[in-house]
Amino acid sequence: MSAKKKPWVKSAFSQLNMTPKEDSEAVPVKRTRSASAAAASEVKSQRKTNSTLNTKTVVDLTLEGENEADPTESETNGVTPTVSDNWMESFAPSTSDDLAVHPKKIDEVRNWLRHCQAMRSKFPAQICLLTGPSGSGKTATIRVLAQEFGYELQEWINPIDCEEISALGDQATGNSYMGSQLEAFKSFLLRASRYKSLLATHNKRLLLVEDFPNVLLKDAASTFEELLDEYANYGKSPLVFIVADSKSRVLNISYKLFTDQLKAKHRIEHISFNSIAATIMQRSMKRFGTLMHQEQHKTLYKLPTQTVMDSIVVCAQGDIRSALINLHFGSLKGAPSMATKQINVTAPSKGRKKKAANTLKSIGRDESITMMHALGRVFNPKFNEDKNKTLLHSPEELSEAFCTEPKSFVNFIHANYLPHFIDIAQAKDAINDIGVADMLLQEYREDSMALVGLTVAVRGCMVANAAPVTGWMPVRGPKRLTIQAQLTAAEQKLLGATYAGISKSLYASEYSSFVKIIASNGS
Repeated sequence: MSAKKKPWVKSAFSQLNMTPKEDSEAVPVKRTRSASAAAASEVKSQRKTNSTLNTKTVVDLTLEGENEADPTESETNGVTPTVSDNWMESFAPSTSDDLAVHPKKIDEVRNWLRHCQAMRSKFPAQICLLTGPSGSGKTATIRVLAQEFGYELQEWINPIDCEEISALGDQATGNSYMGSQLEAFKSFLLRASRYKSLLATHNKRLLLVEDFPNVLLKDAASTFEELLDEYANYGKSPLVFIVADSKSRVLNISYKLFTDQLKAKHRIEHISFNSIAATIMQRSMKRFGTLMHQEQHKTLYKLPTQTVMDSIVVCAQGDIRSALINLHFGSLKGAPSMATKQINVTAPSKGRKKKAANTLKSIGRDESITMMHALGRVFNPKFNEDKNKTLLHSPEELSEAFCTEPKSFVNFIHANYLPHFIDIAQAKDAINDIGVADMLLQEYREDSMALVGLTVAVRGCMVANAAPVTGWMPVRGPKRLTIQAQLTAAEQKLLGATYAGISKSLYASEYSSFVKIIASNGS
């Protein structure tokens, strides 16, 4: 047995011929018919010798994992599939039937566009405001219907701030300035509505503003109103503003810029979109699956199981963009499968069997909730279907969501908890815990006590209310005590000089009612 062993791994540089041929340098090959025939016969002989060699299997480590797993697929296709940067455009809706939006909202936008066509000669500068949560289909609806009505869509995108240097010939003068983004936005509104591009195929134009200039996000409501006034006078095309809903009024553009007075002044059509329903989302997922089965996408996608598809719908929470992104990454060939987990389901209603729902473990939208939703979970607690009847929504998670404003949340509980109790004994237990929370919130030496007090109030109210009152009840704001009580002349005469020694809070809580009764009886 020879000491030199045969290699079982193919070198990454094996395809390069590192040894130069001696014949080619010594005798140059002439381009004749006989020479080409000799070269062809030489290639055939080399193939024969390679096929007859009795050697071990050689493993090529330079091959990719997908080609190693399925060599027949790589041979038939010849090209490894690559994901393009604009892959989402291949799933974009082309007609109104493909939209994942409620038909009523589509009809509202379509009726507004018909109104724009009817008023084109008299009042061409019509304005529409589309609001709704992110991923509810606002932009897709405008794009599809603009194509349906024959509009050329002109969209504003915030330009990148760049320093413009003034120069004389090829010599810089040293003076530079930054272009105003507000002036660029104003120029876009007036020019794009009045003049069309030489390459445009449609005569009608529709302006779309979804990316607002940063200067308008500050306290510049008057500036924005002046812009709309000028556009109403000189604009020649319909204008659509798209604003995503925000939980905070400080960040809500539709609340800051589009006031009720402004909408009434310019007759702005306000159409509010809702989150996409689960049934409509399921229909859109089937359409995405059909597109993935097409010939141009077969090499890239492999549809996941129905459980994963349903979990994507539940995890998206009405956001079609989030559902499509999760489906895209979960369907790529070679990507690991998405892990799912079962959702805790409440007790089913009479005569109905509730289907178990799953959701994705690690992918999904942020499940932060508003104060009204959190108060609804506190006043109407739901329990799981287990022996211990544990709470469906964790009081600790609700408290952590509002740890920055614990006093405000506890004040709302104070003002609204009592009508939701049916038993006075249960209400007594709840008020004891809320009183303890009040004491903990007054502790200023330890910051963590505020979160502890909020947790005590939330958990005490949820655990004590074993059978909450059903029915719709409006949420009332907390009452504020007027510490600085206004005294009448009779009340001041009745108290005399003793009023100066009483604190304002003590007078408002203890003395005020009695002084008013005595003063009224005395008069």
